[in-house]
Order: sequence, then structure tokens, then C-alpha cells
Amino acid sequence: MAEKNYIEIAKKRVTRPRDVDSFRKILVYARNKKGKTTFSLSGGVENTLLLDPENGTDTMKARNPYRWPIDKWQDMQDAYGALRTGRLCPADVGGTSHDPFTYVSVDGLTRMNNMALRFAMKVREEKDLDAQPGMVQLKDYGKSSELMKQMLHNFHTLKMHVIFTAQERVITSGSSDDADDDADQTGIYYVPDMQAAARGTTNSLVEVIGRLYTVKVPIKGVEKTERRLWIGIHEKYDTGFRSDFQLPDMIRRPTVPKLINLMLTGETANG
Repeated sequence: MAEKNYIEIAKKRVTRPRDVDSFRKILVYARNKKGKTTFSLSGGVENTLLLDPENGTDTMKARNPYRWPIDKWQDMQDAYGALRTGRLCPADVGGTSHDPFTYVSVDGLTRMNNMALRFAMKVREEKDLDAQPGMVQLKDYGKSSELMKQMLHNFHTLKMHVIFTAQERVITSGSSDDADDDADQTGIYYVPDMQAAARGTTNSLVEVIGRLYTVKVPIKGVEKTERRLWIGIHEKYDTGFRSDFQLPDMIRRPTVPKLINLMLTGETANG
């Protein structure tokens, strides 16, 4: 048997980040009604497919985004299968453009985590006729965490930008064995609301973990609400980023294109 030519293998396999297309994976979390869905659609309604387990788009009649309802766990696998082809485009779902979707918004990891738990419970109950319906067991949490991890890894491999959103959870120091090791021991810590294992997987896969919030600011003498995205390291927020550039801790009026451009060039894009 001929010996492998490892140099030739290396020539085919070794690449440099600047020479290949890359796609950003972003996690944004916030309290209710702070604009997570609006942010996730800011790359353009015609360019974005929104996976919606929370009916967060029901009132968006004017913007009218492309929405894939997620009613059960299998729906996530179906959506991933369609996106994995790299060909799913607005024209396939009632639109006009034949260009594949640029962004997918997984709009509601908190709800999906609960959906995975219910699916794990259902599978166990179907196998065990003596199981008491509706009673969560420790093994259900383990199984649902594995389901979430697999789903997250699947979406991480997609050749498109992925925006994950989650509800915010407040951890009080010493109140839970689920508390983060980095939590401020003198008070509270804000994190994406998921099981610890799923949250850890999500944080490790994405390049930005941002906390979305709003503030009141005076504009031409009138007090208005302004959205902001905190991405810098903070003692009370589960936030951070990976980039070659020194990014600001906070972005005013954030959009997905603005954030991506900032990560790639260190400069903000219009919008």
C-alpha cells in the first residue's frame, strides 16, 4: 500500500480565516418586550427566516416576516433539514427572491429548552407504562440537555448567520446550585434562561453573547426609548465576544449587520 502524501493532504486541508466564507453565530437575551425579535430581523425581513416557538411575530403584520412555527420538538429537526440544503429561499415559501436566506433567527431558546424537556418526558412515559404522567424525573433533564446540545451543534454548522435569542434569568448568589461560577457573590447575575448544560453549550458555540436592554434618552427635547446591546465582559451579565478587534462594551441602536461588521472590521455599519 502506497504511503500517504501528508504534505499534499495538508495543502488541501489547511486554510486561513480570511480566505473562506464565515458565518456569525450570535446569542442575545433580554427580559420580555425588549426587542429580541426586532433585533433578530434587523438583517432584513426578506433575508431572514424566523423559527418561532413563542408566537412572537403574531403582531408583526406590517413587517410580515417569514415565520416557521415551532409547535413541537420535531419541528426544529424539520427546519434544520430544510436549511441544511443551503437552498431554502423566500420563493419556496411564498416570496419572490430565489436567493437563499442569509439569516435564521432561532427566536426562543428558553421555550425550546422547555419543549425538549416535554419531549424527553413523553418518550420516557411511552416506554414506562407505570410512569406518572407529567412528573419530571432527573433523567428527563439530562435527556433534554442532550437534545438541546445536538440541536445547537446542528445549527452551528449551517452556512448562514444564526441569531439565537433567549429570555433573561436572574440568579441570586447562593440561591441555586445552577448558579454560574462567575456570578457576583454579593448580589445577582443575569444569564440566558436555559438549563445550565444547554446554556454552557450555547455560550461556547456563539461568537457574541449580548444582553439587550432599553433606556430612556432625550431626543430633541422628547424622551424616547433607545435599545442597547451590552457585549463586553461584566461582573453581573453573562456577556462576551470573540473578535480580533477591541469592540465597545455597549452598542447603541444595535442591528445584526452593525454587530457583524463590528466583529469583522472593528467599525460599525450603517443601520
